[in-house]
Amino acid sequence: MTGPDTDPADDVPAQVRAALEDCSDRELRAVVGYVRHRLEAKPSLTDAIEAREGEELVRTEDHDGYTIVVVERPDETGAERGPFAYRVQWEPDVAGESAGKYRWHYLGTVQGGGGD
Repeated sequence: MTGPDTDPADDVPAQVRAALEDCSDRELRAVVGYVRHRLEAKPSLTDAIEAREGEELVRTEDHDGYTIVVVERPDETGAERGPFAYRVQWEPDVAGESAGKYRWHYLGTVQGGGGD
């Protein structure tokens, strides 16, 4: 996250910064267009998350690198119904046996109720 006292260029790899230094205005505009296209083409983690068995998604909130997911368990009653909050992250398979999987990290019960 960049704040008022940080230079956004600090988050850009040195090799990329060096390549951009020699670009003309026309080339820089093309780079900006390319970057916008890449950002728009990248699927949102939020869009890919599906409810697990026995749960319904109440709300999702996209963050950089993870998504907060709130679920309820409609077949349960009382405290077992929820809602419950999770931080969901995509973790690639380091062994290369599969593309990876979503990791659900339990955060706790959501106070104040769930959905409508």
